[in-house]
Amino acid sequence: MAQSPPPDPDRAREKYRRLARTYDQFISIGGRVEGLPRHRARAIDNLDLQPGDVVIDVGCGTGLSFDRIEQQIGQSGRIIGFELSPDMLELARERAQRRGWSNIDLMQGAVEDARAGVEADAALFCLVHDITRSRRALENMLGQLKPGGHIAVLGAKVVPRRPFPLNLSSRRLMARFVTTFNGVDRPWTILAELVPDLQVELTPLRVTYLAWGRTPTIREA
Repeated sequence: MAQSPPPDPDRAREKYRRLARTYDQFISIGGRVEGLPRHRARAIDNLDLQPGDVVIDVGCGTGLSFDRIEQQIGQSGRIIGFELSPDMLELARERAQRRGWSNIDLMQGAVEDARAGVEADAALFCLVHDITRSRRALENMLGQLKPGGHIAVLGAKVVPRRPFPLNLSSRRLMARFVTTFNGVDRPWTILAELVPDLQVELTPLRVTYLAWGRTPTIREA
């Protein structure tokens, strides 16, 4: 089988330029993935957030995760949102302004190069397959967490070759949002190399997964 190409940031920006205005409606109702908002909430809860925590929302999109994070960190906490797509980020900014959240910093650009300027307590990766298949992006984000920082992922995956109809459906659904199918059957493998205690749970129908863990408590010299 031919190796899938790596993530393509130019294609991703173009995809999300077209998707931005309809993204919330599709994702909030879960599209054809039952329980997607509930899985998002569980991913955030697995960060074990406390009032005052600093959270990096990696590939924050339109800010659909902000509300639940805000409920847990309060106004004394801080959200740092990184997003490649300027169209998605503009909607995230509008959401924050509309809700009066003054503790959110939003930055546009590739996650591989993004700098938070602070050691964060936790990082959320929600529906960002291209990012979770970029070792450089993951290393950059995890390197900006405090030792023992919490990470959580809600991601999409494809089901095994059988049953065929569901396999085909899951691939078609993912193709709307990703630029690579690299590692699509086990998208968490790179992260598992960087987070030794990573736990992975497949959601019903096995088209999404939850993963969570903590970065090493001692950094390598």
